Amino acid sequence: MINVKNLGARGNGRHDDTAVIQKAFQLAAQRGDTVYFPNGVYMINPEKSLKISSGTIVKGTGGSAVIKADSKYFGMELIRIEGDDISISSISFDGNNRVNRVVVIGGGSHRINISNSFVANAAHSSDPDSDYYIGVVSGITVYGNSKDIVITGTKISNILATNLTSGSLIARGIYVTTAWESTETIVRNLLITGCYIHHVEPADDGDGIYIEDRAMDHNEGQDVYSIISNNRFDHCAKRAIKIYANGTMIVGNQITNTYLNNNYYKGTDKGGLAPDMYSAISIYGSNHLIESNMISGSGSFYSGIEVDFNEAADDITIQSNSISMGDSSNIQGKTAIRLGNIVNFKVLTNHLSNGERGIWIWKNANSGLISNNDIKMQGGGIDLSTYLPGYVQSNIMCSFNRIQAPKYTIQTAPSNQNVVIM
Repeated sequence: MINVKNLGARGNGRHDDTAVIQKAFQLAAQRGDTVYFPNGVYMINPEKSLKISSGTIVKGTGGSAVIKADSKYFGMELIRIEGDDISISSISFDGNNRVNRVVVIGGGSHRINISNSFVANAAHSSDPDSDYYIGVVSGITVYGNSKDIVITGTKISNILATNLTSGSLIARGIYVTTAWESTETIVRNLLITGCYIHHVEPADDGDGIYIEDRAMDHNEGQDVYSIISNNRFDHCAKRAIKIYANGTMIVGNQITNTYLNNNYYKGTDKGGLAPDMYSAISIYGSNHLIESNMISGSGSFYSGIEVDFNEAADDITIQSNSISMGDSSNIQGKTAIRLGNIVNFKVLTNHLSNGERGIWIWKNANSGLISNNDIKMQGGGIDLSTYLPGYVQSNIMCSFNRIQAPKYTIQTAPSNQNVVIM
């Protein structure tokens, strides 16, 4: 075991420990050894971000072992993990608002485990001439061609975008993507579990977790075989979870909407009032299970759970979720489960309360089962109609739903085809 203080690191919050810690990581990679961080604040020059390579184990004492970006400098990332068989536990990574991305898992990495750690404070540079003035800010970024990535028991917080990128302010707690204009494929076998993700802002485009498969742009997306389970989210200003990919399981997460008429845009529409949250979970793709998530809070969601994709999202199951809008929130135009283009779908045993609509299918839909849901809405229960010309809802069974709603229980349209209500 390599103790960084024995190697010469000060850990006093003032001295630059970059070179010593990088040396420790290099020695550990050569030996297949463990790097240990005792209590302390280890200052790093983010212009010279740390690199952790294959076969390295990194351990600390938890929140009291802090690797922190020096405020005198600004860089792209605090630390890059790249290679195979790397384990990091009980470390605090503090970007100190001096990096765009705090922790990066480089492309082509395998069997990476980050556990019981802290990742915080990513931002844009305030210098308009800086290379880091724009771009996506994130707590943890995972690049493509990677497999078997586990992030567990880790707190990710204070990820704030302040400068416009492609017309928006883009912040991600965990950002899973591929390198721009590369041939990388999206990660496979990703597990994010037991994490607490909060204060990812602003409302323009602040998402707790975003999995982005750029191959979806060309209808070439493949299943990512990934699980997002038993995490907690709050103060995620636009969404808790956004998936632009195929093949995930989103199970047992707790998503709390902490906004109530106070979530403002800060970019192009600066000063305008955004929805309390746009959605808790947005799915743009196929082959997804969304199950047993608890979605609630003081505010309302434009869509508690949203599913849509180009021609159609295929093979979607939404079951045993609880979605509740705040008692004092604005529920006009708000829907608990909002489905766009979709085929082969099931919406089962969900508990939905206090929005304008419980379930709304507003685009083309085919081969669906909506059954055994408990729905208590301020407006309508299940809406199978749309304002869009030419869209048809067909081959849908609505059965055994328990609905309390003053305007309608189930609303159909003349264009519906083979819609059965029981």
